[in-house]
Amino acid sequence: MSRWPGRWDREHQHIVSIFPKRLIEMMDGMTLVELSLLSGVSLNTLGNWKKGRTLPDLCGLFSVCSVLDASIDWIIGLDAEGAPRRTEYDTQLDD
Repeated sequence: MSRWPGRWDREHQHIVSIFPKRLIEMMDGMTLVELSLLSGVSLNTLGNWKKGRTLPDLCGLFSVCSVLDASIDWIIGLDAEGAPRRTEYDTQLDD
């Protein structure tokens, strides 16, 4: 099984397009070094997130959101108009 199964493509692409922009917005003058020191997330990892090369793991996301006082839903774009939503059909396991 691939890391990003086809049925999660919409959500993945949405987060990839929103997360780096919102991370930069919430940093509001804070440097990556400062965010790294406060969150415990490595400078290299934060740089990759900021450039959209990778997405955060849950622990890193929680740490950064705590430091930036941002909700996880907001920073990954689940609050945005047009954000993909899970439906009952989408969440059923394949038989």
